Amino acid sequence: MAAPQPIEQIARKIHAEGPVSPVYSLQADIQILVEFGIASWYDCPIKPEPVVHKGLRVSDRIYPVAHRTLPFGTLIKAINPANGRKILCRVIDRGPFIAGRIIDLDAHGAKALGINGIGKIVLKIFRLAPNQFALKR
Repeated sequence: MAAPQPIEQIARKIHAEGPVSPVYSLQADIQILVEFGIASWYDCPIKPEPVVHKGLRVSDRIYPVAHRTLPFGTLIKAINPANGRKILCRVIDRGPFIAGRIIDLDAHGAKALGINGIGKIVLKIFRLAPNQFALKR
C-alpha cells in the first residue's frame, strides 16, 4: 500500500515538463496530500459532527473515519469518483485492518458517498500544523 503523497508530487508526475505551482497551498502551515484506494465502512458509535455557519449559509457535517497512519484530528475530503460525491471527514480511529483498504468510513459517511460495502475513492488529506489545528477546534 502506498503512503499519501503531496499534491505537488502528483502534479509533477502528471505534468512532467515545466514548473509546478502549489495550487492548493493556501497557507504555509497546511499540507495537502492525496491517496487513492479502496474504502470500506464500519458501525462507528460516534455520530457526524455538525458544521453550521449562518452568516455564510453553510450547513454540513464532518464524518468520523479510521485511518492507519494519519494523526487523529486530520481533516480529509473523501471523493467518490464514480458519482462525484464528496464529504469532509476527521480521523478519530485506527484502521482499516483489512489489506488493501485505505480508510474505514462510518455508515453515514459511506451512505453520503454512495458506497455499499466497499468502493474506490480518492482522499484529499489536509494536514495542519499542531498550532493551526488547535485554532480550528
